[in-house]
Amino acid sequence: MSSVCPLCKTEAKFLFNTKDHNEKITDQVFAYWQCSDCQLIFLPDIPANLGEYYQESYYEIPSLENLSRIASANEYQINFILKFVTSGNLLEIGPSFGTFSLQAKKAGFKVDVIEMDKRCCEFLSKSVGVNAVNSNCPEQAIDDLEKHDVIALWHNIEHLPNPWAFLKEAAKNLNPGGVLLIAAPNPSSFGFRVLGPLWPHVDAPRHLNLIPVQLLTKYLNSFGLELVMMTTKDKGARSWNRFGWQRFLMNYFSSKIGQMVAFIVGGILSLPLALWEFKGANGSAYTVIYQKKSA
Repeated sequence: MSSVCPLCKTEAKFLFNTKDHNEKITDQVFAYWQCSDCQLIFLPDIPANLGEYYQESYYEIPSLENLSRIASANEYQINFILKFVTSGNLLEIGPSFGTFSLQAKKAGFKVDVIEMDKRCCEFLSKSVGVNAVNSNCPEQAIDDLEKHDVIALWHNIEHLPNPWAFLKEAAKNLNPGGVLLIAAPNPSSFGFRVLGPLWPHVDAPRHLNLIPVQLLTKYLNSFGLELVMMTTKDKGARSWNRFGWQRFLMNYFSSKIGQMVAFIVGGILSLPLALWEFKGANGSAYTVIYQKKSA
């Protein structure tokens, strides 16, 4: 059995087998491979019924009041953007119910979103008040939109079957001086090195690609985008660190009491482990910003 890297077409090596440990929708085994050259980790056999792994419980749509509270608690997200771009057109890919989209709208941006869940799109359009495009193929949907000054993917690129096609189109869509923000699981993280196939941020089969920052940067450089910010220590990354250990333990229990105890123990366990996760780029998630060269 062999597989070829979907990006550089180099022969890949088998990395590990794993299951849907987080949602437990199926007992099917999923085989992840890693490119021998660019180090991309990917799922070559994408399920034809991938949409079935995103059940309604995956998107718990809040009230607008609760969404406003969540958005206010996560203002670090829009503050990343405001360091580079303060106004204009903003596009978010996979916003779910719109935590970041609401922040962007309140900051004065004209907001477009591309989201695959119909219920989320209805909420985004009617309640959040942004232009919502319902599509599971953002590399095509973006062609029908005007150009943007900001494009953001908060933990969405790992879900895309063809992230490379989308990134190419995103680079074309960005105005000169515009920025592309990507937050994603970090395959160089301490958690992944320790837990491997049991790391909750593998999240098989929903996470189709685990992309090293170096590979992302090299690819985007070829389209005139330069890395201007990179961190694995922001508020979101710290929460993903903690959640990784909590979810890892919770996955061993089916009862609510067992999961509650595991959640608490995982939170306590994450405190000393943070000593390693805060070193270098060892955090569970990275947030990067690329800026398009001015014409």
